Amino acid sequence: MPSETSGSITFNGQRTIPIFRDPKERQRQVRRTLILVLACNLLVALAKLSYGLLTQSLSMTADGLNSLMDAAANIVGLVGVEVAARPPDSSHPYGHRRFETLASLLIAATMVLAVTQILESAWHRIQSGERPDVTPLSFVVMVITLVINLGVSFLERRRAVALHSSILSADAKHTAADALVSTGVIVGLVGVRLGYPWADLVVSIGVAGVIAWGAWTALRDAAQVLADRAVVSAETVEQAARAVPGVVGVHGVRTRGGEGMIWVDLHIQVAPQLRVDEAHEIASQVAQQVEAALGLPADVVVHVEPATAEHLQPQRGYEPWRGRST
Repeated sequence: MPSETSGSITFNGQRTIPIFRDPKERQRQVRRTLILVLACNLLVALAKLSYGLLTQSLSMTADGLNSLMDAAANIVGLVGVEVAARPPDSSHPYGHRRFETLASLLIAATMVLAVTQILESAWHRIQSGERPDVTPLSFVVMVITLVINLGVSFLERRRAVALHSSILSADAKHTAADALVSTGVIVGLVGVRLGYPWADLVVSIGVAGVIAWGAWTALRDAAQVLADRAVVSAETVEQAARAVPGVVGVHGVRTRGGEGMIWVDLHIQVAPQLRVDEAHEIASQVAQQVEAALGLPADVVVHVEPATAEHLQPQRGYEPWRGRST
């Protein structure tokens, strides 16, 4: 039975995590992770919201709302993953993987909505002067949900690395922020119990700040993917290509990608006297060598040129408006 993984990468410098090279298996793994996280987030949100509203704790209610936004983000992520898994077609020859990145942008949007709601509630609390009712059960609820958040964050972060998924990475950051937020809420509840009712308000505003930062990082990471930021150094690709016998020179290396796939194109120079089939064989070996060096599924396009002075330049020099390249 074929393995669902091929290759591995180092995680935190201590252990290796398998890389899922089968797109279908990768989709199943991402979907399973999101469904599990969705169930946990709904459970946590229900506990925090119900008890927060019952005791009029703004920070606890805000934390519950944040967890509810997490659950909504999970649903958006599931839809995005399903669309992203569709195979390439005539309208999307590069596939639909970017829809997963777009889904991570929607997650950031839900986080912004949560920040807005929390700040509006904080303003209302300032005007009304309401005081929360903190009980021992408040601490029990928060500690249990904190443990759940920490477990979910660890799972998502690990799976995001293994599956190279921006949707899981974005959600892992949001969940990690939840754990920090829950810790702050517990501190705020302690403050209220000690006779400082304003601690609940201060913590709720801090919660909004943490969520806002998580939204910014998710937006930044998604923007880098959508803007085709280079994902691998040109030196890495060039070194792999030059390792193939028959390659005289390499230039014009470009990379982009995300969501478990890298696109690479490069120019190689070979001996001018080679036959077309011989040059093609070298190009095929270069593509295989580059993909192996990257350790991820890669679509490698190799342009073959004769090793003459005209083509052995360090830079490609491309002028698309003139329809000419060197």
